[in-house]
Amino acid sequence: MHMPNNGKRILVTGGAGYIGSILVTRLLDAGYKVIILDKLMFGVDPLKHFLKNPNPNLAVIVGDIQIEDDVNRAVENADAVIHLAAIVGDPACAADSELAVNVNFNATVRLADICKKHKIRRFVFASTCSVYGMGKTGILTEDAEVNPVSLYAETRLYGERGILSLADRNFSPTLLRLGTLFGLSPRMRFDIIINYLTQKAVREKKISIFGGDQWRPLLHVADAARAFQVAMEGPLEKVENQIFNVGLANLQIKEIGQIIKQNIPEAEVHVLDKFEDKRSYNVSFEKIETILQYKAENAIEVGIKEIADALKDGVITDPTDKIYYNHYAC
Repeated sequence: MHMPNNGKRILVTGGAGYIGSILVTRLLDAGYKVIILDKLMFGVDPLKHFLKNPNPNLAVIVGDIQIEDDVNRAVENADAVIHLAAIVGDPACAADSELAVNVNFNATVRLADICKKHKIRRFVFASTCSVYGMGKTGILTEDAEVNPVSLYAETRLYGERGILSLADRNFSPTLLRLGTLFGLSPRMRFDIIINYLTQKAVREKKISIFGGDQWRPLLHVADAARAFQVAMEGPLEKVENQIFNVGLANLQIKEIGQIIKQNIPEAEVHVLDKFEDKRSYNVSFEKIETILQYKAENAIEVGIKEIADALKDGVITDPTDKIYYNHYAC
């Protein structure tokens, strides 16, 4: 059974975040009613479009998924939940490990349990391909052994397991393991590799690649947002209790440097032998492409160009501002 959008109410936790601020617009454009639950730790700017143009189908609850009363208030009228709220990224989790565990594991599993009690069957969770970690060879499917090497990846993996343990006929979660994101968003991030290197190339005319042989699955943030809608709308028998890898392509980090150079020719690229981040994983996206006919569309060049243009046009004035880096908020 597909999920029609005839006035269905979708709760998006983290709806003012990097993915969420794009996803909310998609869902409203598709005719859904949307409830955002977000503590606005990065301010209200990601929602300024909605503040200027109020939408009767959008409700914003300023709240915290760690607070049970906030969660109950948010889910009581929801027909489906897309759970994006999290402490995202290795540096952010390392900055406050207790908060990371509380938000990414404890609060996440409690949210799933509350949804189950409310008989909210559709629950789509944002996980990460970094659960695969390092040392793996070949193309990794969803059945591949996981090997998280950071607290962030561990909290995501245990979040996955906690959610799936609750599955029954009243609760049918879908888990999306996202590739490394890139691209422009109302809640911009410059603490992810393509975005970070692009702003360095534009501003400083040089970038450094450490190591370069490590593999990364990559995904434009707009394609990530679309994946959540596709998973939420998919036939229940195809998505219930399923994990899907989501990405555009797997590239080595040195290839990313070459693509940035091709698009910003004035930038110099230096490849250094030293590298601290040993994570490397090459991931298969065949399952989501086959089962849900989902295919990421936005090339890496698209993300590089839109970020470079935003910097050159003054849409973003200072990409070194702390607001663009998750770990400063922790």
